[in-house]
Amino acid sequence: MPQNAGSDPSDTDLTEESDHEQIENAVQVLLEVVTELALVMDEENRLLAEGLPVGVVGTVARKSELTADYTGLWEAVRADVARVLTADPDFSETLVQAVGDLREIAAENVTRLEAAMVASRRRVEAALSALRDEAGVGRPYGADGETVLARYPVVGTNFHV
Repeated sequence: MPQNAGSDPSDTDLTEESDHEQIENAVQVLLEVVTELALVMDEENRLLAEGLPVGVVGTVARKSELTADYTGLWEAVRADVARVLTADPDFSETLVQAVGDLREIAAENVTRLEAAMVASRRRVEAALSALRDEAGVGRPYGADGETVLARYPVVGTNFHV
């Protein structure tokens, strides 16, 4: 019994063509996502280079969305992407260049994010150290072994008057 019993053989051709068009469209969207992700990361790199903390930059949410889109699109097209790219060498070159640019920008992004995290950690450590130093005023003995009260001037000899 034939696989497509009761159906027109041209239906299979239409399905294959439709699948091919879907993959072509997905690869085109992939290029758009790669391009936008590179722009977002490049902007983030610029802001991080100015010394802004990661939390203030405001690109994290969009970058996460685009990364998820990229991952989903790549999973959808990776089995057939070679066929699409060989059919259009100019598009292939554009996509390969865009992905290469994204990789360079992403590498810089990782470096800048690591530097920003180190800077944030140093700010937190400095603030905690200042709080510890400030809290040390209430200790009964200072680092020199003197009582903390000995540092304050004597008001008088009779505190009960």
